[in-house]
Amino acid sequence: MSVINLKAGETLVIKASRVWRGTPEPPREALVYLQDGKVAAFSTGDQTGGYKRNDPVKEPMNVLELPGCTVIPGLIDCHVHLALDGRDFSRARQQWTARGELLERVKADLTNTLERGIVAVRDGGDRAGIGLEVKQLVITGRLAGPLVLACGHALHRQGKYGSFLGPGLTPAELEKAVDSLARQGVDHLKVLVSGIVSFSQYGRVDAPQFTRDELQRIVYRARSRGLRIMAHASGDDAVRLAVEAGVDSIEHGYFISEESLHRMAARGIAWVPTVIPVAGQVRGKWRVQYTAREVEVITRTWRRQVEMIKKALEMGVTLGVGTDAGATGVCHGQGFLEELLLYRKAGLSPADILLAATRNGAAILGLEHLLGRIEPGRPAFLVAVEGNPWEDISTLAKVKYVFRPADFPGKKLPEKYNSLQPERCFMRLI
Repeated sequence: MSVINLKAGETLVIKASRVWRGTPEPPREALVYLQDGKVAAFSTGDQTGGYKRNDPVKEPMNVLELPGCTVIPGLIDCHVHLALDGRDFSRARQQWTARGELLERVKADLTNTLERGIVAVRDGGDRAGIGLEVKQLVITGRLAGPLVLACGHALHRQGKYGSFLGPGLTPAELEKAVDSLARQGVDHLKVLVSGIVSFSQYGRVDAPQFTRDELQRIVYRARSRGLRIMAHASGDDAVRLAVEAGVDSIEHGYFISEESLHRMAARGIAWVPTVIPVAGQVRGKWRVQYTAREVEVITRTWRRQVEMIKKALEMGVTLGVGTDAGATGVCHGQGFLEELLLYRKAGLSPADILLAATRNGAAILGLEHLLGRIEPGRPAFLVAVEGNPWEDISTLAKVKYVFRPADFPGKKLPEKYNSLQPERCFMRLI
């Protein structure tokens, strides 16, 4: 596997057996012309095997032939925690005060993520602000890795679940906390509407942390600062509150109801189901720490989640892919394909899964104008895999090349990056 950094002034032509552009149409044989770190042109083959080249690129050209490979837009993980490693929660927390050790571990995790074709991640926060710091290190080129969007601290109610994700808040501190995060340069907000699911009692989740009024205050303040909101919500009560408040995405959503899915579809609220953090608990070495009863509860929980993913797709809910990487049992990078295979188990087609992992993810992150499609003028965040993921999603395990602009992380992202449509925001607050 190789990462190709596309430098300014360089031209590269990719000749692949298949190119999937991030649309509902299947991949086709094509040439992709890359210049100055962007997609300059795209030429599909005609029935006789020739190529129609309508947008010529200046010579000389370097040609990379990829027989048997498929080129796709870069993958996007909508939910990670860079401050944690997925192996040992306590050890990862100790590293927060050991900067050298922490950065070495984060560097390895970022490399592992990028080498699996993941070109952008959305961090779900930590009390030490590590995700936000890593974002800056990637932007300035001091760390190599995917684009990082970070929320800094997560917002949670004082005395409730989430102490490792951020300081607890009282109702009087909500607006002040949003303003503080906005000044720190966060890309989005993370609010903990609920706790976590029980592994000993099926269907049990702690009561919601905030009232509808409090959540709406958070959403309104975030909107005024140009920030999107990802809501950690397990249990349908928490999901309903988050939807009524007008968040942008529901994270986890264990025990979500069909009624809530209908409301999410109607309001354009995305769902990032994160199945692997639960399903992974009853796999391999992690399984032995649970009793037979707990294994049964965990298994019922993740299987229900898989069933609801299929229903969500049928109802028109926008599905993203998030791994919760950093959570126990989910290592950065490798959990992504495991999550996709669970989407396949849900009955989603390879096309549905690819759209969720690329185009939908770009929209959820607010980067739909930069990522998720292969189109002239867009930055060239591309992945080449051996085989055809349109037919077999497991071929995404065989990443051969990752392409990205060499200098893009150091540039300021366009203003559209954090833009929101006012009319859409108003409708969500009703």
